[in-house]
Amino acid sequence: MPSITVHCIVKNEEKWIWFAIQSILDIAEKILIFDTGSTDNTAKIIKTIKDKKIIFEEKGSVDTEGLVDLRREQLKMTKTLWFLILDGDEIWPSQTKKELIEKLRKANQNDWGTVIRAWNLVGDIYHYHPESIHYRWPFAPPNYMGWANLRVIKTAISGLKIKGEYPQEAYCDNKNVPIQNYGSKHLIFLKHRYLHASYLLRSKSRESDKQILNRSNKFKFELGIKFSNNFKYPDVFYKKRPKIVSGPWQKRSRSYTFLSLLQSPIKETRRKILKLYKP
Repeated sequence: MPSITVHCIVKNEEKWIWFAIQSILDIAEKILIFDTGSTDNTAKIIKTIKDKKIIFEEKGSVDTEGLVDLRREQLKMTKTLWFLILDGDEIWPSQTKKELIEKLRKANQNDWGTVIRAWNLVGDIYHYHPESIHYRWPFAPPNYMGWANLRVIKTAISGLKIKGEYPQEAYCDNKNVPIQNYGSKHLIFLKHRYLHASYLLRSKSRESDKQILNRSNKFKFELGIKFSNNFKYPDVFYKKRPKIVSGPWQKRSRSYTFLSLLQSPIKETRRKILKLYKP
């Protein structure tokens, strides 16, 4: 199996962090997790996962510049050929991991990174944001539609460094060119996706109406597109979990659906006018 170190930086991710870590544990050689001042159960939940692969450090609160410094620290700690960037709300299905491992096994010296598309969940795990299938990722091959991210990078890139401040930081080569700008020249594009819960509530500490209305959690009232009845959810959703970890299967509330019915047509019209996706 290709050697992979996982880089994960979290803060108040108690809802999904257990699923995120468990979903990637089987393909990781090492998992570096830095907590930046969580006030919920995030740290406690991470500590329930008893695995020697995990190196967990509580760093305390950091600013945008400090967060990028933590990414640099994780990069220095990485001795494997590849590292995988994992947010605390990203859950990987088995078929996506299988494809990733197969691609990395066949990768040559000119393959520097891997781009993976995401199903951006809205309302609950049964619906995803329409941009997930219509958005065109820059520098991707023709017909590669979908909301995508550079998620796996080769450590052997000459002069590999991180430039910029969060959330605009980028991994660059020795010429300060962002790796993601190379497109099909040096990147591998996966067919399968992972689940991204960024638009869902991720912690009890973020659940107040004031926070939702201020969109401090990227929370969206969106009808979304329903997954098919035969959609295969990540295996980790069915795994026995500690009592401190809540289940993933709650359906969105009636009030959420009502507000989404009011807001979704307006958002859809705006996307078409601004040409945010190709219908």
